[in-house]
Amino acid sequence: MEQQALHYQLDPVLVNLCDKEIQIHCGPEEPENTKQGQVEECLKRKFDTLTSVECRRHVALLITAVQIDIHADPMLHRACAIDLVTFCKDVPPGDGRKPHIGHMYTAVIADSSARFHRLIGNPVLFSTGTDEHGLKIQQAALQADEEPGRFCDRVSGLFKTALIKCEISYTDYIRTTESRHKENVHSFWEILSEKGYIYKGKYEGWYCTADETFVAEDQTALVKLPNGQEQRVSMESNRPVEWFSEENYLFKLSKLREKLRNWLKSGPVIQPIRHYNLVKSWLDQELIDLSISRPSARLSWGIPVPGDSSQTIYVWLDALLNYMTVAKHSQFEMNIWPPSVHVIGKDILKFHGIYWPAFLLAAGLEPPKSLLVHGHWLVDNQKMSKTTGNVVSPQSCIDLVTATGLRYFLMHEGVPASDGNFSMKRMVRIANSDLADGIGNLVSRCCGKSLNPLQTRLGVSPSSFESCGSPGSDLLCLLERTPDIVHDEYQKWNFYKGIDQIMALVRGANGFFQTMEPWKLKKEGQLDQLNATMAVTMETARVVGTLLQPIVPSYSERLLDKLGVPQENRSWDFVRPRWTTTEIALGSQQAVLFPRIKFE
Repeated sequence: MEQQALHYQLDPVLVNLCDKEIQIHCGPEEPENTKQGQVEECLKRKFDTLTSVECRRHVALLITAVQIDIHADPMLHRACAIDLVTFCKDVPPGDGRKPHIGHMYTAVIADSSARFHRLIGNPVLFSTGTDEHGLKIQQAALQADEEPGRFCDRVSGLFKTALIKCEISYTDYIRTTESRHKENVHSFWEILSEKGYIYKGKYEGWYCTADETFVAEDQTALVKLPNGQEQRVSMESNRPVEWFSEENYLFKLSKLREKLRNWLKSGPVIQPIRHYNLVKSWLDQELIDLSISRPSARLSWGIPVPGDSSQTIYVWLDALLNYMTVAKHSQFEMNIWPPSVHVIGKDILKFHGIYWPAFLLAAGLEPPKSLLVHGHWLVDNQKMSKTTGNVVSPQSCIDLVTATGLRYFLMHEGVPASDGNFSMKRMVRIANSDLADGIGNLVSRCCGKSLNPLQTRLGVSPSSFESCGSPGSDLLCLLERTPDIVHDEYQKWNFYKGIDQIMALVRGANGFFQTMEPWKLKKEGQLDQLNATMAVTMETARVVGTLLQPIVPSYSERLLDKLGVPQENRSWDFVRPRWTTTEIALGSQQAVLFPRIKFE
């Protein structure tokens, strides 16, 4: 019975793969190990003594899962808009690590933009996927005692599932192990070679496997480890580096400095300005040629160099090209290149701000029109790390506040120009305050049967609003100007400012409702004033639901369903208040929009 009770609390996959090991090392004789997380920690501690190969693989994945930065590398999340086509690209996780809130932040930014562009009438191609090559993945698969292809299948599935659960509305999920991508990489390599930008030579220097890049000598430092030994690390990422001297193919990056500077001067190509200035400072210095291959003897898991199987193409050249792979294989008839914006974390700015435009310019193609560079997420003001054990998974957030609550928190708190600070308590408080209390109360007030027994959105004439006095005119003024402000902020990727404006409207509507006291108006028989009050409040709720669709799609859908808004009336054309004398039946949905969450 004790063993059954233990297993009842565990992940079925963990039980299936590690049942025997759990009984031996972490069984009920150790009562403190009866929770999922504690059993996992027990298995990690006992890793060297585990005998089951399948269990060792699973535990190895659990171990590597927490060895992640706020933004996976080479996890490239991006969204790109071209003229009337929005090409949203949400990128690949590198070596096999589990998704965390940093990944979801970039994905939700891209998704919110994609949904916004759809609302305003722009066709959207939204692609996401996984970057699955490189030394990191090769080593992680080895550590997990798993063949790299199978390892990538498993990890790619984790990311795909996380994106679906977070309501990311992609239309193309690309993996860099797909044949369409390999063909594109080979084709692009041939173009660079034909144009004289590739040559073979000896390359040596400090190499950071975790970052998949060579690091200049003056960008490394010796640090003392807890065991007293010294280790050289990259000063930028604080990750270990090793000295390599090998024959590689090199890309003539040094020849493209002026073209890159001209691209940088062509407009506001990098936002916010601090990141523009950083790239400018890099381009103010001489650029050295870039190694774009690795010996296959050291890196076998990747795309071979065309005509030279002894060399494997550099993972970042491979990874960045999946933007182009998706564009080349899209169903859009019009040209969708160049992308108008890439949305990226600040840790991969050099790859997108220097290498990527350089590759494109060398091939005779236009670089992206702009980069939106966002910050990272701290957890309770601390960096996510394995040692502190504070890595936050999207699933843990979804379990607590649903995908709606997580998406809303990330867009409410995320400011691209600075790092965000994640707190479970704050996430719950914001979800309760805005989604349950603010908007939820507004909808329940005007849809409740006590004040709305006929369950309709009342038809009224705008002239009747005069009966609401200055409280009514103040709310109507706010209602009229809010959509334009939100539109401008969404266009500028300032979703947090758009949300602030929407919630100001919600507070105004709740204040108006409280001031008008419709329950008294009903009791006193002042029906014209009651109807005007209800109509203004319900129209405000409709506008709020329409404006929030890019941020919290399923929540907005429930809200608009409740108000009886037809699907064809939910585009941006309908964000302004509309008045009609025709009554509209409310939806039959009775469930609470967002139940309050209890969290201690």
